[in-house]
Amino acid sequence: MDEKATHRELPDLSVPLSWRIKERAGFTTVEFFGEVDENADFAELKGRLRGPVVFHLGEVRRINSCGVREWVNFVRDLPQVSELTFSHCSPAIVTQLNMIYNFRGPARVRSFLAPYVCERCNREEERLLDVRQHFPSGDLTRLPEFRCERCQAQLEFDDIPERYLAFLGES
Repeated sequence: MDEKATHRELPDLSVPLSWRIKERAGFTTVEFFGEVDENADFAELKGRLRGPVVFHLGEVRRINSCGVREWVNFVRDLPQVSELTFSHCSPAIVTQLNMIYNFRGPARVRSFLAPYVCERCNREEERLLDVRQHFPSGDLTRLPEFRCERCQAQLEFDDIPERYLAFLGES
């Protein structure tokens, strides 16, 4: 995986939930953006999803308790979806995967964004980690290493690995 393609700057947090559907050969991708809160209404989206579906969740920046309820009900009841995959799970999504038992519903997690920090220049970054590539044997004690794009210093994982990666033990 190209290191440049797997890093991103931290975006603005306060955007209402929206999504974009992309039909692909053999599956559908839904890209989600913004906050999942009490205003989240998945009824229209639910009716449009069929077959294998990938939820691209990298731009979901916040989820409140009412949003968790709406999300859990949504992923639990997708009768026309034959396979559900979560990709690019943002830290907000990872937090919910770790806290809420049925947050993922029947989905499997393909990839997620992990917080890293450069101690030298105080730069925060999120790096995309692919579950199969970065944790092939299920060993959650070895985190991938990255270098800061600004100063080339070694980045440090910016959370407690056992806590942040707990959801992988349930995959």
